[in-house]
Amino acid sequence: MESMNTSTLEGFRHMIPMPLRWGDMDALGHVNNANYLTYLEHARINYVRTLDLWTGEGNVLGMIVAKVVIDYRLPLVAEDEVSVHTRVARLGTKSFDTEQVIARRVDGELQRAAESTITIVVFDYSTGSSAPIPDEWRARVIDYEPALSG
Repeated sequence: MESMNTSTLEGFRHMIPMPLRWGDMDALGHVNNANYLTYLEHARINYVRTLDLWTGEGNVLGMIVAKVVIDYRLPLVAEDEVSVHTRVARLGTKSFDTEQVIARRVDGELQRAAESTITIVVFDYSTGSSAPIPDEWRARVIDYEPALSG
């Protein structure tokens, strides 16, 4: 289990706190695994809006989720201080991968509760098909994620 005494994880510039709701818990008092997807989505949308890539409105170009992989490492409980860390790890022609970590803080240390890789496809709603990543989006992501430029 990786832990770090920082507010964000190495290599992740984007982080948002994720307050847990009582309704997120299952009968055993842990966050239900389906809610992890909601936390990841919330953070990913915040990332996209932070970089001003897409507003989520019914524009001609949008983004759709093509694949989700989640490794659950630790349970989350109502008292946990949780954050979600997001970065783009791969830029393809028509798709990109986000890497996200759901972390909890215990005794000042960040612990990875879950790790995910999510493939996002740029989608042209007017044609009903995938589309190339716009140059403007690509430039903003590369500017924000220095590891992609090298």
